[in-house]
This record gives sequence, structure tokens and C-alpha cells, in this order.
Amino acid sequence: MLIIPCLTFSGCQKEETKNISSLEAQDLTNLNYGTHPSQTVDIYLPKNRNSETKTIILVHGGSWLAGDKGELRDLALTFRNKGYATASVNYRLSHTAENHVFPAALDDLDNAIKFVSNKSQEWNVSDNLYSLMGLSAGGHLALLYTYTRNTDNKIKTVISIAGPTDLLSLYNTSSQHAQVVKWFVGQTPQENTAIYKEVSPISFVKNSSKPTLLFHGKQDLVVPYQQSLSLKVKLDEFDVKNKLVTYTNLGHEADVKVVPGFVSECEAWLAENLK
Repeated sequence: MLIIPCLTFSGCQKEETKNISSLEAQDLTNLNYGTHPSQTVDIYLPKNRNSETKTIILVHGGSWLAGDKGELRDLALTFRNKGYATASVNYRLSHTAENHVFPAALDDLDNAIKFVSNKSQEWNVSDNLYSLMGLSAGGHLALLYTYTRNTDNKIKTVISIAGPTDLLSLYNTSSQHAQVVKWFVGQTPQENTAIYKEVSPISFVKNSSKPTLLFHGKQDLVVPYQQSLSLKVKLDEFDVKNKLVTYTNLGHEADVKVVPGFVSECEAWLAENLK
């Protein structure tokens, strides 16, 4: 009488395991993580996923005032096909009719990550093995979030592709840069000097900062190469694990899939640091 239930339970366990291991890849697009039309996320789940499947959260660029999560769909699928769950996030933009300024976009990224974490059991992926990866303005948001809001330690590493790191320095680059930064921050440095430290990832580097992978082209006229180089110097100063991949002849590349070695560099980095 005692053996039969045990055998039945064992059989259920095997069936459950079989069902999990045979899960198909799945696309879940335009999921709402908030009530604003811009608070949406696309989810790409890999086949054969399980509770240890790692997630890469992608943050699009566009000078904080443009861009869309769909622009990173191909990149999301590239990593999904390598076994990662991927989430591509939209966030509220600056210089619109509603004029969302800092910290709106960072708050949105925070809520999107919480949404993904809360869905982890339903989607059958890990709820705390995350990497943030952002392009340009998205790189800035990814770095700033990881250095300032990762209080639950879900983000294990961050990857920035040509992301601004010092917004006061970027503001002073040119009048065009100053205008874009002001639209995002909401104030000039003359009006509020302190907030420019608050919005700059470089201000928050400390010994416990997460491993950081940076990509940047030396010919970048949109986000100067010095932005990533300065962050690397600061990370080295605090003995934080980091790597800056420099492209001598590239500028501000929007399509990272064509950047030489980008995917393989990310794969090697994630294998070592996303755990």
C-alpha cells in the first residue's frame, strides 16, 4: 500500500520533467508592465528552458527621446537561440508632449525588471540570473540601474554599447548634446548641478559594482569614446571586473550584430559573469 503512491508520484515527476525539457520557444510581445502605452516589453523564451535559464534584458537607444524595443528584436532572437530568455523593454521618452524627464525611464526599467521577475515561474526561467544590456541611451540606463537600483542582486552583470556615463561631460560636448541631455534630465547644470551627478553612472562606481562589459567605437560622434574610457578608468580604480572592447574604425553603430566579434564577446563574458 505504501509503494503504489510512491511509484505514482515518481511517474508524475518524470512526466513533469519531460514536459519542461520539451518546452518550445515562445514569443510574448507587447506585454504591459504598467498603465502607460510606453510601458511594454517583448519576451522571447528559448526552447527547453528551465528554472535555471538566464535572462538578458535589452534596453534600446535613441537619445532617451526616440527608439523602440522592436529595434532589438533580431538581437533578442540571436541570444534566445543560444539558450537565453530575452526581454526587450520600452520606456517613457523625453521631449514628448508629456515630457517625461529623469527618473521616468529608470523607474520604467525598474518596473519592467520586477514584472519579468514576477513572471519567472510562469515562464519557467530563473528569477534572479539577469544581465542588463543597453545600446547608447539604453546603455546609460542599464549602467545606472545596475549601479544604483540593483538592491536585490538580480542583475549579475551589465553590458553597455556606446552608453553615456558622465552626463555633465556629455552636456558640455556641444550645443546639440546639451539640448538632448537637458531634455532627458529636465534641467541644465546651472539650474541643478547635483542632478547631473545623480544621472551619471560614473558617479556610483564602488568596489561592489557588478562586472561591466563596454563596447565603443573611437570614431563615435554621438557618444564620445571618452565616455566609456572614463568609466573603465573608474572601474579599474575600484578594482571592479570590467572590459572595454574598442573599435578603432567604428562610430556610433546602431546595428550591433554587424560589429565584429560582438556576439562572441558577449557570450564569453556572460558565461563567466552571469551566474
